[in-house]
Order: sequence, then C-alpha cells, then structure tokens
Amino acid sequence: MSKTQEILQEENQRLAQELKERAFELSVLYDITNCISYSLDYDSFLGILLSSLHKFLDYDICTSLITITQEKKSKMFIQIFNPVNQRLVDEVKTRTLKALNSLRLSPVDEKDIIIEFKGSVIAASDYVPAKFSFDVPLFSRNEAVGILSVVTTRDTPYSDNDVRLFYAIATQASATIERLQGVLAVEKSKMKVMVEGMSEGVVMFDEKGKLVVLNAAAEEALSCYRPGLNKDGLLGFFQELGLADPFEEPAAAQKKTQGLDLYLKEPFLRIIHAQASNIYDEKDKRLGVVVILRDVTKEREIDKMKTDFISLVSHELRTPLTAMKGATDNLLDEIAGQLSGIQKECLSIIKRNIERLVRLISDLLDVSRIEAGKIQLRKETIDIVIIINEVLMLLRQPAKDKDISLKSSIEEGLPKPEADSDKVTQVITNLVGNAIKFTPKGGEIKIAAQAAGDFLQVDVIDNGSGIPHNDLTKIFDKFYQVEGEQQKKGTGLGLPICKGIVEKHGGKIWAESELEKGSKFSFTLPLK
Repeated sequence: MSKTQEILQEENQRLAQELKERAFELSVLYDITNCISYSLDYDSFLGILLSSLHKFLDYDICTSLITITQEKKSKMFIQIFNPVNQRLVDEVKTRTLKALNSLRLSPVDEKDIIIEFKGSVIAASDYVPAKFSFDVPLFSRNEAVGILSVVTTRDTPYSDNDVRLFYAIATQASATIERLQGVLAVEKSKMKVMVEGMSEGVVMFDEKGKLVVLNAAAEEALSCYRPGLNKDGLLGFFQELGLADPFEEPAAAQKKTQGLDLYLKEPFLRIIHAQASNIYDEKDKRLGVVVILRDVTKEREIDKMKTDFISLVSHELRTPLTAMKGATDNLLDEIAGQLSGIQKECLSIIKRNIERLVRLISDLLDVSRIEAGKIQLRKETIDIVIIINEVLMLLRQPAKDKDISLKSSIEEGLPKPEADSDKVTQVITNLVGNAIKFTPKGGEIKIAAQAAGDFLQVDVIDNGSGIPHNDLTKIFDKFYQVEGEQQKKGTGLGLPICKGIVEKHGGKIWAESELEKGSKFSFTLPLK
C-alpha cells in the first residue's frame, strides 16, 4: 500500500469516527430536546434536563437556577454526579446566583430561592476545588430568566464541542421556559377570570402570608363587615377571628379547616360563612391559606324555621302523650276494672311506644335547645371516676343480657374539671349504650380516662361491628344512621346531642373505627 493510500485510509477512519460521534451527539441532543420540549411544569423540565446532560458532559456538579415570574419565586436544582465537598456545593450555589444577577435588572434574592438537591457530599477534609466550569444563560423574551452551570474537579478541560452542545441544549431549554411561562400566564388569566366571576368570596395568602387573591365578592363582603379594612391588614384580621393560624406554627398543627359566621348589617342583613383551609403541595409543604366567604343567610333562616318547628311540635306533643301515658298506667293497674291477659299485653305495647315517643320528643327538644344556644350548664367540680362508675352500674344489666364485659381503665390522680355532672353523665351513658347496642354477644367494652394536656379525655372502646370510613364524618349529624344496622336504629339524635354538650363545655368529640374490629369514641373536657 502506497503512502498516499495509507493517508487516505487514516483520514477515512478519522472522518468515520467523527461522523459516528456526531451522530451520537445529535441522537442525544434530539432525545434531550424532545423530552424537555414536552415538559408541562418546571420541576419535570429541570429534572429531565439535569439528569440528561451527563450523557455527553462529564461533570461533578450541574446546577440550574430558574426564575418563575408568575409564581414570584426561583428554583435551584443541584445535581451532584460524583460526591463532592459541601464547601464546593456552597461555592457553586453562590457563583450561580451571582452569574444570573449580573444579567438581570432586578436581582434574585437568595431568600426567595427554593433549592432541590440530589447527590451526596463528602467530609470537609476532602475538599477539592473546581478545576473547570462554564455557565450558559437562559433567556425568555430577551430577559435572562435562568442559568445552567457545570463544574468538574478533574484536570480535563471541556472541549469546544462540549460547549457547543451545551449551548444548543440551553437554547432549546430557553424556548421551553418561554413556552411554559406562556402556558402559565394563560392558565393564570383563566383562573383569575373564573375566581373574579364566582359568587363566593375568595381570599388567598401565600406561604409568607402575602395576599395573592382577593376577588370582588370577598372585597365587598369584608368592606361591609369591617368598613375601612385595607388589604394589608387582611391576614391580621383573619388571625384575629381565629381563622388563620400563625404562619410560623409547625405544618402538623395547621392541617385543619376552620369556619365561623360573619353577620353583616349593610346594605342589608346577611350571614356570611367564612371557612379557612391551609393548602399544601404534594410534598406536604404549606403553600398558604385560602378563605372562602359564602352567603348562608337563606340556609340559616331555613335551619331556624326547622328548629322552631321541631321545638313547637315537640312541646305540643308532650302534653297529650303525658295524658295517654297516665291513662295507660291506670288501665294496667286495673283501676278501671279487671283486664284479660291479651288486654294487658296490648296496653303494655301501647305504653312502650308512648315511652319511646316521649324519649324521641325529649331528644328533639335537647337538639333544639343546643342549636338555639339555650342549653344551660350547671358547672361544678366533677369527679369523672364517680361518673364512670355510676354509668357502669346503670348499664351493667343490659350488658349482662348480651354477655358483654364492661371494664374501666382510669389513670390515677386525674384532675377534676369544671363541668355539668348530669350532662357529662348523659354523654357517657349514650356512648356506652351505643357500644352495647352494636357489640355482639360475648364482646367487650372499655371506658378509659386520662389527662391529655390541658384536657381530660374519655374513651369508650368496643370490639363491635365497626363503622364504615365514609360514615365516620357523618355520624354526628342529626338523624344520620349507618346503613346495614336497621334492626338497631334509634332516633339518630344521641350523638348530635353528645356533640352539642361536649362543644358547649369547650371540648371536642370524635370517632375512630375499623369494620369488624370495633370503634373508639372519644371526647375531651377542658381543665382550665
């Protein structure tokens, strides 16, 4: 083979290798740009981008910092491919922020950056400084909105080809960011129009307590309730009402929905129900609080009419039922003459149903008094141990009839709360009575009492049929009955009465249950 042929063969091999490398680069570039082009949010976009760069770039740390205009915050993703020292990570974070701020008219504040970190760091004594790095800015509508940075601690510099590919991907990333910002702007506009058009008032604060949403309905209702209330004081106003928790509280203490009625006199009498809820992202991070203001005037009027009607009818029924019961008792005592066996049996049936009606009417009157706020408490220092023992004695026979074991587990030295002894007895009797009703023969019921912080807690635990999960939030509603228990149904008013009594004392009542394993009903009474 001649010298010329050898040179041509070597050149062909070199060109073939370059072509092969270029094809690979183009394939990788296509895969990356195709993936990030179809990303629908910043998190997935940045995750795909950083995890894909290592296909053609050798780096130890890759960092992205993106400003999200619509959300008024910035996100920094740090991907560590090879373990590095924390000092180097901190240096890269500082340098990346400085590089982006050098391109912007309005600098990004480090406090407003959300950082996500992937990878591992090594001990401080193993610090190795960065040897080579380069940054590529990301633009949207001619404004610098982000920066990509790669860093290596090795002595091998990046080639011109590496830089060229990195810039190509950065160009595609810039286009994707611009598209995402456009989508977010459109969605935000749609949401704003929808919220503004709602008849309910909507108020929302972000995770720092800053007002981000206040629609016309909310502004009108709040200005009528508190004339002169300005937007800057809204969060303090809701916190004053007890609707918004302090933002520095732990997230675990904030997962609750709170509500109260606001009574408006202008321009006409209205009742606005304000309900506040904390909102969280999929990672359980608090995003803020939203308050919904809903006009419930008609609902409250209907509830009042219904309560007044029940109260009136109950009072009117009581008098004839009392007379009927007295007459039935006289007949059973044979004051009006001797009775045959079948006559006594019929009269006994009449008497039992009269007594059942009397109990129902008594429950209805209790519910009416609770809803009207007319329930009166005769508070005194009570001993919960004595009350529990009295209830156990009272219900021992019904439990014995079903071969059910009644037990108590009471913490020693329990504090004595100020409460209405008769009402607390009524609550415990109702809960234990229900447990007996829904516990099969041979079952077990336990009453426990213990101190729980500033409260005294009483638990009624059974191993009965249990309550379906979907019914747990409804069992304290009036007349609500769990399906499948028709043969054991009562008035459906016992638990609502218990709830009203407990809450009137300033306590709480709740239930936990698992089907076929039993239920646990608990309530608390304040100790202070």
